[in-house]
Amino acid sequence: MPEYINDEYHIGKTFRKIEEELMSTVICNMKHNRVSDCVEKINWEQWQALQLRLLEKYKKENRKRLKKQFKDINKEIESFIYTANQQGGMDQEKEILEVVKKGYPAKKVSRETKEALSKINDQKLNVLIKTSRIDIEKAENAVLRRVNDQYRKIISDVQVYANTQTGTYETIIDMAAKDMLSAGLNCVEYANGTRHTLSDYVDMAVRTAGKRAYLQGEGQKRQEWGLHLVIMNKRGNSCPKCLPFVGKVFIDDVWSGGSKADGNYPLLSKAISAGLYHPRCKDGHTTYFSGISTLPDDRFSQKELSEIEEQSRLENRKQHAARQEEKYRRMARFSLDSDNQESYRDKAKIWEDKKNWLLRLKDILYYENTDVLQEFKEKVDVISNVDAKILFEQAFKRTRFGKSQRKNSYFDLNNCTIYVSQSATAETIAHELFHEIDKTYGIIDNGALEEQIRNDYKRLMKASEKHGNSIKDMLYSKYSEAFEMGRRGLKLKEEYRGISDILNGMSAGKISLGYRHEESYWKKEKSLERETWAQYGRMIFQDNEKVLEFAEVLFPETTVEVLRILKEMIK
Repeated sequence: MPEYINDEYHIGKTFRKIEEELMSTVICNMKHNRVSDCVEKINWEQWQALQLRLLEKYKKENRKRLKKQFKDINKEIESFIYTANQQGGMDQEKEILEVVKKGYPAKKVSRETKEALSKINDQKLNVLIKTSRIDIEKAENAVLRRVNDQYRKIISDVQVYANTQTGTYETIIDMAAKDMLSAGLNCVEYANGTRHTLSDYVDMAVRTAGKRAYLQGEGQKRQEWGLHLVIMNKRGNSCPKCLPFVGKVFIDDVWSGGSKADGNYPLLSKAISAGLYHPRCKDGHTTYFSGISTLPDDRFSQKELSEIEEQSRLENRKQHAARQEEKYRRMARFSLDSDNQESYRDKAKIWEDKKNWLLRLKDILYYENTDVLQEFKEKVDVISNVDAKILFEQAFKRTRFGKSQRKNSYFDLNNCTIYVSQSATAETIAHELFHEIDKTYGIIDNGALEEQIRNDYKRLMKASEKHGNSIKDMLYSKYSEAFEMGRRGLKLKEEYRGISDILNGMSAGKISLGYRHEESYWKKEKSLERETWAQYGRMIFQDNEKVLEFAEVLFPETTVEVLRILKEMIK
């Protein structure tokens, strides 16, 4: 018996399990029936004859075993659709009764009319259930044909690879089975030419049928109360296809028995024909009570449209990453060669990380510049300082992100949020995350860097005195390649901005090399130590050898201490 199905997720999971069992048996037959332990001694014609006999046995066993299993699952699917219909009716009646209690003038139709409506809607529900069952049964038969065809193709391809390729028995089987394992049992072809697995198709079909059954249950209750108007809900993440209909009032001529006589509103059937309630649609409508319901604004600001577009893009990328992860996990699980297994596991892990990252992005408050966060994530994976890499990744998971209303980005200590400006770069995110790390671990509050910064500044002062001029002039004379001409004279190049800001702070705002804070900022307690720590986060993330070497020359004690702290935090 299949595990009890109580939602769409379990339905898809049940069919995925069946698909995996079908593919697993194919690979097991190949693995345990190799005729000879030595690939050179294998009689491939004899091997092929054996596998073809196993294929015939496999086909009969699958038909017998899965016939009852499919029947049980299909009954559960029918029950799921029926339950969705009943739930829709109960939810809608509860909503209507609450409004009626507040004085809305709605009356139930007569008993005879209610019975007639119930009979019609039962017929509609039965048609929906029957249609869904027939479509799913076709897909179930298709998966058996598909796996049989794939089995036969693998048998044929093994002999081809054995005659043309060198390698072990396991690598030959893996090459022959690669197409099946890569694509899965994609037995259903859509009108646009794309092929889908049984589990993916059934997931879509059941979600769609369940949605329609629920809406039909709602519609039946509206009919019983003589209500025919609905309003499309406005939610935070409407899908682009349904966006034109959100916030609008419609006459429900599909489920509630409405007609043009119900007012000067568009018909819901026309909206559905134009794309509303597409497969896997998450949008919905509620009853429109004239004079009571508040019409949401059906217009979207540019910010809302940008967020919807970005969320849709992220969702598509997340689904692609999830499919790739599933693909490589399947290939790792069923490949016979150990090197292939390891390679596919590594690829699956890469795609799992991408999927988790995209899921994280969907939870981030700041939608208008998620590209900079993506850039940060990609760069942090390859920085050479492993200690900093680990701390960056941990801090990123702890941190919320929002849109900065200022020109600059900043970390808010009170709500652990980085507010990101439109001009922010990946290095900016690294800088602010080091502020978060400082706050989380109390690094500067415990006195870190104070002595080292003081000693490094004294050393620079003495060196400049020996040189006979200011620190700025001394640095330019010795490291002119790090400078460029700005609007206000000489300044350090952009990649050295962290060093510029540290020097600005050490001198309480007197040394200005292009990148700095206001002098008043440096009067705040421990501001110099906090900014120095954060600027080292920027420079370590940049991973620019010239910049890090320059910092070590100018601030030797501070550099050593920062690296020591990072090392100690990871132990």
